[in-house]
Amino acid sequence: MIMNARTRYLAVYNDSGRNKLDRVPTHVQYIREEFINQHKEELTNNYRGKSLNSLYFTIPLILGFDSVFAPFPSSVQIKSIKVDNGKGKKIRIGEDGQKVIHKSSYYQRGYIHNLEILEELRTSLKRVDKSEQIKKAIKYYEKISPIIFPVLIVDGIFDKVWKSMGMTLFSKNFKKRTRLYRELIKFYAEITEINIKGLIEATGGSGKVVNILDDVAYKGRTMISPERWNQDFSSCYKQITSIILDAGMIPQIHTDGDITELIPLFQKAGFQGLQGWEGGADPYFINENFPDFVVIGFGDVSYILPYGTKEQIVDHVKGLMNALQENRHFIIGPSTVIFKEIPLKNLRIFLSAAKKYGKY
Repeated sequence: MIMNARTRYLAVYNDSGRNKLDRVPTHVQYIREEFINQHKEELTNNYRGKSLNSLYFTIPLILGFDSVFAPFPSSVQIKSIKVDNGKGKKIRIGEDGQKVIHKSSYYQRGYIHNLEILEELRTSLKRVDKSEQIKKAIKYYEKISPIIFPVLIVDGIFDKVWKSMGMTLFSKNFKKRTRLYRELIKFYAEITEINIKGLIEATGGSGKVVNILDDVAYKGRTMISPERWNQDFSSCYKQITSIILDAGMIPQIHTDGDITELIPLFQKAGFQGLQGWEGGADPYFINENFPDFVVIGFGDVSYILPYGTKEQIVDHVKGLMNALQENRHFIIGPSTVIFKEIPLKNLRIFLSAAKKYGKY
């Protein structure tokens, strides 16, 4: 039986559906605007498929991905505030603690350096009714989900905490487990929970999958020990994943880097799968030790996709399939986003090999 994009993705999380899979699903976090601009004409000129009125979804569809991360409207409103930048100059920061710069997705620097700043932001936190906007977004996502499945995303906790302070100040507060550090965890956990509740109350969980974005690792190791993650973040995430599960939805987590040693704790916290697997994680070890955990990604974007030959790319895909395909808990894709330095030719080779060698 040939499955559509939505059923193929969701089947990996379902025992009966898993046995009916036609091939390993494919997924991409998202494709950077620079890559899209560079290849838009070549990709769209001969495309005769369904128009999605959005290159964000159309380009992954044309390339052959089954799914892509998709945002939804936030139910949180927090007024920006002015703070001293440490050099006697006032700047305006938002809920993430960073300088307000419109249309920028890059980390700027965190300025929540004391409890007074945090309290000023927290005082203005207000839950807003975005149900109509959320319903509209999910209705569109459901419409396109048979041809490309939107995996809903929401920001997490750890990643927001360290960025809100900046790594140097974070390290000091983390080591001492200060009140500022602990209150920031509560602050971002509350924001995540409000956004998820807003989604569920508006749609009844029809989006099916919620992926929490929370980078907790470097390419070779975790940024936080299992002991500290369990002590500081586990209870927050158990609360959040229980809300997702009670709505009949699937909680996933995303992180960059090698997070092998944190997987048991992610599972205990309620996460059923993880997107990423960048740098250092061994697919054979993961498959053997966590056979019930859904693995999404693993495609190497450090060397293989940007610089690999056709033979290297195909061998890389074959190796991942040999390690992860058999137990049907695998969704293949780049471990992170598609950026402009990845040649279109290489991406096409990767996806062609994934569909050829991923057949069941």
